[in-house]
Amino acid sequence: MKSEHLERCQVATPHDVVSLLWALARGERKGQKFGRVIDLGAGDARFAQDGRHFHEYLGVERDESRYQGVKLPVNATILHQDALDVRGIGFDLCIGNPPYIRHHHLEPGWRNHAHNQLKEAGGPALKLTANLYVLFLAQALLLTKTTGLVVQLIPFEWVTRPSAAELRDFIRENGWGVKVYRFKADIFPTVLTTASITIIDKSRHDGEWLFGEIGRDGVIESVKTPTGNADGVLPYAARHERSHALRGLSPGGQEIFVLTEEQRLFHGLRRRRDVVPCVTTLKSVAPDATFLDTCLFEEQFIRSGRRCWLIRSDRVQLSEVLKDYLKSVGEAWKAYSTCTNRGTWWQYRGHPIPDLLVSSGFVGKGPKVLVNTAGAIAVGSVYGVIGTGAAGAGAMAARLRAYDFRRRVVHHANNLKKIEVNQLNAVLHRLVR
Repeated sequence: MKSEHLERCQVATPHDVVSLLWALARGERKGQKFGRVIDLGAGDARFAQDGRHFHEYLGVERDESRYQGVKLPVNATILHQDALDVRGIGFDLCIGNPPYIRHHHLEPGWRNHAHNQLKEAGGPALKLTANLYVLFLAQALLLTKTTGLVVQLIPFEWVTRPSAAELRDFIRENGWGVKVYRFKADIFPTVLTTASITIIDKSRHDGEWLFGEIGRDGVIESVKTPTGNADGVLPYAARHERSHALRGLSPGGQEIFVLTEEQRLFHGLRRRRDVVPCVTTLKSVAPDATFLDTCLFEEQFIRSGRRCWLIRSDRVQLSEVLKDYLKSVGEAWKAYSTCTNRGTWWQYRGHPIPDLLVSSGFVGKGPKVLVNTAGAIAVGSVYGVIGTGAAGAGAMAARLRAYDFRRRVVHHANNLKKIEVNQLNAVLHRLVR
């Protein structure tokens, strides 16, 4: 994985949360002291500081600077190694806070090697879109005894995200008991994800999954489903033949492919010929807005200095001015696997202009839905809906705004919820008339 992303993901676990994880772990074993304990991605080994919880602790950390100078109990050691390279079995407990790195920030060679290692060791065949903590959770299950326990501080989203489906299936096939407690408190203010304590008990074979909300005081409130109510999580559906949603375009590094008005003018790029309107976020748009027309685009995106011009490097013929801009990028594109995996780093495959623009994240009843009369391309976290037709766009937008998404979508971060593109497609299936 890239060193800059490794550094960014190193968020220390608050000491009270460390104590809470230990209390829950020991509660699963009636207060007994654990024999052999492993901590994958141990950081400064703060899960080892209270040696009364275990007879032997092994922390695995690839960044030596994280634990240099740390004083450990006599029954604790740290192994300088990649956590996915650890082999063997026999740990009574795997506890810790694995790193959170999104899949597209993982080096393809390392990622593919790690996936193959997990599969060869008897683990699940995970999707390549699985984020790093999913790989760590799979490794934790492989390294613990058949009667072992896994207690991890990980994003709550793993219980529903398609990228973790194979891991969930693997757990269900083995019949292990699972408890997932979503934090009510904001454990990591600088990280945009909702934290959870996930407990997987391999000694149980009843296949029971329990959910709850937990405070920093350890008080747990049981809930029926991951959404916190009886409605259950929105299903995922393939595209409807008439109208469907598309993910926002991911050309590979928005600072390269999406420019502000000032940058466009500086490089002499011409509208329509070299760049086209696009939106990467709808945060600035008022909640009651229903249309993104040229006036609103000018006011909220162009004049405000937001990145709103997508370079047209998807075309076969590029202007000399655009070629000069691409040369000016230098080697910055090499930081993005999307670019490095293409034959020509800048030649992405374009997306159609959507009829509707839909934000993937939202607070309240549902996401923002705008009729796209400005002709903007949806990029990044903004979804595009196509196939409604000009006449039907307004009606479909109204139906989507009337739909209550909040009861069917899990928390992403604090009050923020996030809908997946194929969940949006499931809703479109219902609303298409």
